[in-house]
Amino acid sequence: MAKRPLKASQTMTGKASHERGIPASQSTSPVKGKAASKGLAKSADPAFTKFTTYIRKTTHLGVKTRLVSKEKELSDLVEELLSNWLKENNSFEA
Repeated sequence: MAKRPLKASQTMTGKASHERGIPASQSTSPVKGKAASKGLAKSADPAFTKFTTYIRKTTHLGVKTRLVSKEKELSDLVEELLSNWLKENNSFEA
């Protein structure tokens, strides 16, 4: 039997939060920030788009490690860096 990938609301046991009796409000990510307070996930927000890029594994691990201590998401950092780059290059009003 093929294994299904875990959904964001599932744990290592494979049980969804609703199967464990945890209210949906408590089963969300523990990271606090702008996205959590708005109630709309970036993946569902039409103002955001998803893109894929390749970076070195060591860079990715180093960035993720530092972001955890700052309680910041990688997508927020990428948005900030790209917006600043556009402003510095007079390319776009971000």
